[in-house]
Amino acid sequence: MAESNGTDSDRPRELKSITTHWTTISNPSRFVIRYGAAVRAYLRALLPTRDDADEVEQKFLLQVVEKGFPTAAPGRGHFRHYLITIVKNAAFGHLRRRSKQVAVWADLSQVPAADMADREWQNSWRECVLQNTWNALRDHQKTSKGNQFHTVLKAFVEHQQEDSPTLAARVSKSTGQSLSAEAFRKQLSGARRRFRELLIEEVSRTITNVTPELLAEELRDLDLMKYVKGLLPETKR
Repeated sequence: MAESNGTDSDRPRELKSITTHWTTISNPSRFVIRYGAAVRAYLRALLPTRDDADEVEQKFLLQVVEKGFPTAAPGRGHFRHYLITIVKNAAFGHLRRRSKQVAVWADLSQVPAADMADREWQNSWRECVLQNTWNALRDHQKTSKGNQFHTVLKAFVEHQQEDSPTLAARVSKSTGQSLSAEAFRKQLSGARRRFRELLIEEVSRTITNVTPELLAEELRDLDLMKYVKGLLPETKR
């Protein structure tokens, strides 16, 4: 998506009253829905067999649903970093029970697949964030009369080689509602902006005591800053 050149007055309201805690952990079942895929991908990259990964995943997610995150506390910063630590502990405990080789490893960093798994964790978390943002945009469309943000933006992303009249015709056919090229462009502009705002909301939920600086750091780490540039204050690296 194209970058925005928004001013301070254009920035989303969320930055003025941004969350100060990990809302992700307040509802364990919701966490499983939103980020369970990242846990699964990490464990399958790290552990020797899919059966091992599935066993650890099931036990870990069941514990989360039943007991939540009892060791979570304010001040820990990025939820992603906290979460990978406890998932690693669960995986290492599983390996320790299954393999004598683990006895000579100080921690999971010595497991042969550790580096690859860490990269998979980063990539999978990013994909979860983006998918959650798309889902939020879809829900926004459902609850807003005359809004076609999700449909229009999806069409644009999936058929970027097409011009506005062609995309408008495509959306009209899929929705059964007539949409002119001009109306498509207006919907697309609003959709891009709303997507950026929802992406900021999604990432903010995973940072405790969040500030624009911490938010920008997480967006850069996940290679998501390109989606929201212009909606955040300038921050130093």
